[in-house]
Amino acid sequence: MTTLERKNGIINIAYNSIGELHTPTKENVSYDTGAPPSPDETPAEAPPGEGNSGESSADAVDELQQHLGGYGRYQILVFFLLSLTYMRGGWHVWIPIYQTWEPAYHCQAAPGLGLNDSVPWDLQDGAVVYSTCEQYVNKSVSNATTACTNGWVYMWDSPYTSIVSQFDLVCDHTYQNGLTTTLYMVGTTCGVIFLTPLADRFGSKTVMLVCLWVQAVFATCLIWAGNIVVFCVFKFFIGMCNMTVALCVFVLMSETFDATHRAVPTIAMQFFWAVGIMSMALLGYLIPRWEDLELTIALPFNILSLAYIFIIPNSLPWLLAKGKVSEAESVINKFTRINRLPAVPDLQNKLAKFKREKSKEPASKLSREQTNPAFSNTTENGTDAMKKPAHDNEIQIEKEKVHHTGSQADQATDQAVYTVLTLFKTPRLRIHSLIMFYLFLVNALAYFGIMYSTPELNGDRFFNLFLLGVVEIPAYIICIFSNKIIGRRRSISIFLFICAVTNLAVIFIPDESADGTDLKKLKTALVIIGKFGITGSYSAIYLYASEVFPTVIRNQAVGASSFFENIGSIAAPNMVYVNNSLNNLPLGIFGGMTILGCGLVLLLPETHNHPLPQTIDDVEKSATRAATTDTQQ
Repeated sequence: MTTLERKNGIINIAYNSIGELHTPTKENVSYDTGAPPSPDETPAEAPPGEGNSGESSADAVDELQQHLGGYGRYQILVFFLLSLTYMRGGWHVWIPIYQTWEPAYHCQAAPGLGLNDSVPWDLQDGAVVYSTCEQYVNKSVSNATTACTNGWVYMWDSPYTSIVSQFDLVCDHTYQNGLTTTLYMVGTTCGVIFLTPLADRFGSKTVMLVCLWVQAVFATCLIWAGNIVVFCVFKFFIGMCNMTVALCVFVLMSETFDATHRAVPTIAMQFFWAVGIMSMALLGYLIPRWEDLELTIALPFNILSLAYIFIIPNSLPWLLAKGKVSEAESVINKFTRINRLPAVPDLQNKLAKFKREKSKEPASKLSREQTNPAFSNTTENGTDAMKKPAHDNEIQIEKEKVHHTGSQADQATDQAVYTVLTLFKTPRLRIHSLIMFYLFLVNALAYFGIMYSTPELNGDRFFNLFLLGVVEIPAYIICIFSNKIIGRRRSISIFLFICAVTNLAVIFIPDESADGTDLKKLKTALVIIGKFGITGSYSAIYLYASEVFPTVIRNQAVGASSFFENIGSIAAPNMVYVNNSLNNLPLGIFGGMTILGCGLVLLLPETHNHPLPQTIDDVEKSATRAATTDTQQ
């Protein structure tokens, strides 16, 4: 899954704080306080007690949050409620494993004929197996066959159901089965693009709740879908809402705690994702009909979230960034009251600063020429009623000069407009961007590819999914310690290597040995170990990306990286679908891509215990210093 800079897309900065595995400091923590203030918004001098030129709005917000109890009882309550919301998101991601389960089947006999006279058959291990996709044209004349025209017989060995038998997603229509998951992933991508930015305007809490309720409506409609097209449309919108909810949860979680208390809850929330996977296996086992399973994961929790209106507060940083001072004061008082803390000292003066900053926002949107004192003597109707004496203008101009004094690089940073294309304008940043794009693609492809291949694994599909959830817990724990001990890039490289080796081994290990020993359980164990590796890499990659890219373009850089992540998640179910028909070739390609990622990540700089780069120049200079150090050695 720092905070989200909503102006540039909520998703992609949430992990800046989620993965803070070292104690945050003012150099390596960023906060979501809305749009960053322009130079004209910051006064050259400020009265004591009301902030100064060295204290940013983010620092002021964090100072307020430090008075609210850290891990107080209210924060813990919010943590559990948001974590449960995050957990239920995993249910919607993994329900396709049961929703699209393919049972054994064969062609149905022609009217008036027996099965042996209608459908070709063969003996396999002493049992009669009928053709799945072919039937005789007229067996009394010849053995010529054609595609099944009378439908199929599905041999469920239990009361379980799926959309495969409901919509006949077999033979030439098998691809539509994987298409449902692909369109769900496309929906998550669209949620990132179109829905999450709404949180900047309406707040993460509001957007999260609305998406939860809308998702419940779409999930209810899904069970009444009359054909696969309607089903796919509803899955698209369910995915769109689900991703938006997850990202809003990330933001609310990171913005509920101050900087020194933020790392633990945002990391601990990841464990609830693993619990979501394990509980999905249990629900899938206990609820055989896919329609009932869909309603179980969508309705109860989403409806109960109505209580969140009164329990979960709006984000304090967002309220202050929007100038909603009175509501922010109510939130602060609620925290202190529930946590049984004394009132925040000098609260009114501290909040007044944000009210003043909000009142200056319209002026900040004007051009520098419009806000220059030389152009501010005339009112909108052209009169000179608001003119100031000339010497006042001179004094104001001098203040402007003092305020904007600094190095040319700093001025350029203030005035520059950064886009995604900026990532390719300098050599080192260009290399960092391309490598990070590739790493995000590989991580998503491997993670979702392994998860959606669960039905293909040997053994019970419910127990397999449960194990894939269990293995995430040690991966998170080891990732925390490895990031602290050996750093980011080596941790990611090792985790990717584990994933690559185990999954490549699966390709070359037969189902049986030469002496007849069953090796399917060994192959399943290797896949689970591979899942452990990719989970460790995935849990660190967002943190690493947020530390590699400079502050001035971090939001857009991580957002661009996440775009390639979404490509990987969309491609994963299709790769699983074509794997059998192409004799494991896709798994070989995927394994090779992961091995390549092991080496590429080592070309990036180590960021652990290093200050975050603030400007693009910082990135380029750090590369030059590293090269000089290597030459001297």
